[in-house]
Amino acid sequence: MTSVLSLRRAALGAAVLSACAPSLAAAAQALPTPAQLAALAFPGWSESAAGRVHSASLPPLPGTGHGIYAGWNVGTNRVLVEPKLVVRTDPTHLTLIAGLVPAGDDGRTGAVHATPLALAAYQFEQHGGTWGVVGRQGIFALRGFSGAAAVREVALAARRPAVAVEYGSCWQGYCGTWLAVYEVGRDAVRREPAVELALSGINVDSAADCQRRLSPLVKPHQQDPIARDDGGTPDTHDCYAIESSWSIDATHEQPGDLTIRYQGAISRAESYAGPPAAIDQKQVLRYGNGKYRAVSGYSPVPAI
Repeated sequence: MTSVLSLRRAALGAAVLSACAPSLAAAAQALPTPAQLAALAFPGWSESAAGRVHSASLPPLPGTGHGIYAGWNVGTNRVLVEPKLVVRTDPTHLTLIAGLVPAGDDGRTGAVHATPLALAAYQFEQHGGTWGVVGRQGIFALRGFSGAAAVREVALAARRPAVAVEYGSCWQGYCGTWLAVYEVGRDAVRREPAVELALSGINVDSAADCQRRLSPLVKPHQQDPIARDDGGTPDTHDCYAIESSWSIDATHEQPGDLTIRYQGAISRAESYAGPPAAIDQKQVLRYGNGKYRAVSGYSPVPAI
């Protein structure tokens, strides 16, 4: 097995277009770029620091009533706009997915560790060779940490696009990554995710004995200083390093199965003195009534 398992990183990107135009001329056989559509959805948007600052309204979403999303308030928020991707929902309709981060008075990001990325959707229709805004759904989800998450398009079926969001973080030596998938319709992105689950869990740096207990399946590395002996005995905690890869069978007319392959190692508290257990297993989830549900296997990733 490879050395210490790595966490996924979020990715960003876009290009520039002048704002103020009511519609965008569509190039033959080419989709507009995320940046071009952002300039239509947010008049005045550009790649410049000032051009990224706009306002967006956060609707009541799960958790917003308890103040657990640092930097966000229900209602109007000052934000930095990052166009993420363009999803074609049919021959004449597109959806722009944008990532929004709270902005301070100085126009810089106001994100802290507990600040999620806001995912927002804007709908476009083509008329006579031009693209124009026909829907402003706005924010449909809050995901990620430090205002960051990796966002990409995936297919659930031949004509069923979706947006996959992966994000991760660490707390006192406990690290994890998570996945949420949202279906993209012509008129809106579904706020309720089709699936949300943990992709990885790693706590090698949470306790001084974890590297030893996971050897030789997980090769030693320079341990984080936080992994100190706090006086707890080995039989009080598990040690684990588990990652996964996933895929969706999109070859059918209806959403296909989601398969997750888990690999790694775990040393249970009750068997800490023995060798670690290798993990190499899969879980299959099947789509029905808007949700993916497990039909075989299980996730070995401990809750963090």
